[in-house]
Amino acid sequence: MILNSQPKQLRLQDDGQILWQADASNPLPGQPVARVEKGESQLRPRAVLIETEILQGQDKDAVAAFIQSWLEQHIATVLEILHGLTKEEGIDGPAKAIAQKVHDALGILPRQDLESDIAGLDPETRKVLRQRHVRLGPILVFVPELNKPAAVRLRALLWWLWHDRPLPAPVPKDGAVSVVVDEAQSDPLYYRAIGYPLYAGRAIRVDMLDRVISAVYDSAKDGSFKATHAMAEWLGCSIPDLYKVLEAMGHKKTHDPADAPAPAAAETAAPAETPAAETAATDPAPAAEAEASAAPAAPVQPVKPELATFRLKRGKANEAARAPRPPREARPEKPKFEKKPEHGKDRKFKPRDKDKRDKFAREEKKQVSFEARPKHVEDSPFAVLQQLKAGNKDS
Repeated sequence: MILNSQPKQLRLQDDGQILWQADASNPLPGQPVARVEKGESQLRPRAVLIETEILQGQDKDAVAAFIQSWLEQHIATVLEILHGLTKEEGIDGPAKAIAQKVHDALGILPRQDLESDIAGLDPETRKVLRQRHVRLGPILVFVPELNKPAAVRLRALLWWLWHDRPLPAPVPKDGAVSVVVDEAQSDPLYYRAIGYPLYAGRAIRVDMLDRVISAVYDSAKDGSFKATHAMAEWLGCSIPDLYKVLEAMGHKKTHDPADAPAPAAAETAAPAETPAAETAATDPAPAAEAEASAAPAAPVQPVKPELATFRLKRGKANEAARAPRPPREARPEKPKFEKKPEHGKDRKFKPRDKDKRDKFAREEKKQVSFEARPKHVEDSPFAVLQQLKAGNKDS
């Protein structure tokens, strides 16, 4: 019977049981026929048959192989995006290393664990990772498509089983943005593996957490940023809880307008009473105007208060504030650089240049000028010319 079943007749429960429904058209889960146990890897658990009347008269070895094959196919279908990271086509180098590490970590890792590989990426290899749905966030590297409820529950079961924990694993409600947990009793590695990193006793869905982190760094100026009401809405928490989450990330609150003392209330004098007769004489309001003024006014939207300012965990401004300046005698002497003269302006000589200038002046004084003279006077062109003139006179 089971060997001829359709895939939809089998179902994996959060407690690790595999149920079989005899009627393919029946939406009810069915009866347990097997359970999952720790296998050779985190993504390949083992299906083990349990004693039940349903298996009587059937080839148990064939049924066990059939259910094992169904289990592997079920995991590959639910975590299709995750399995796609290990495909060899069109990926190599640092991008391949990142994809493999994210795959082994069930789809999410701290960015700091991948910094050496990320440094080796170029625009083309980054594009390859985006095509495989890998998001290189400021703090976390993850696959957003794995935030679907079925993928979250299956990753929870696989991680819990691989680490020898008794099923079922604690899982946030389907689609929950964040959930409060007992931080002392909760494993941060587990919650990160299922896409709900822990901050300040709150498990936060990674896509919403990444949105807050990106908003923090995008809005930061001079090493500081302001919390916003949108951040609290993204996390599904109150403003005080938002502050706790930001501080758990390592940011430090530096100013909170709510901590400032409220201004003293101004004393207002009560208006003097006006006699009824005088009021009627000086302010005869028509009945229609009185009725209009009595109509209820449109509700005024309350103004949201300004939220606190934080100093970034990272950033040059924060690092400079943390790094103490060395004493003056311990500071290295800065090299002195002289500004080069602009073209066309007189050049200022340095001391060594002045010595060269004096040397050149002394050499100029030693120079002697000589006048070119022929060895014999009679060889002079002027003497030859005189001789020619004298010859003409004699003739």
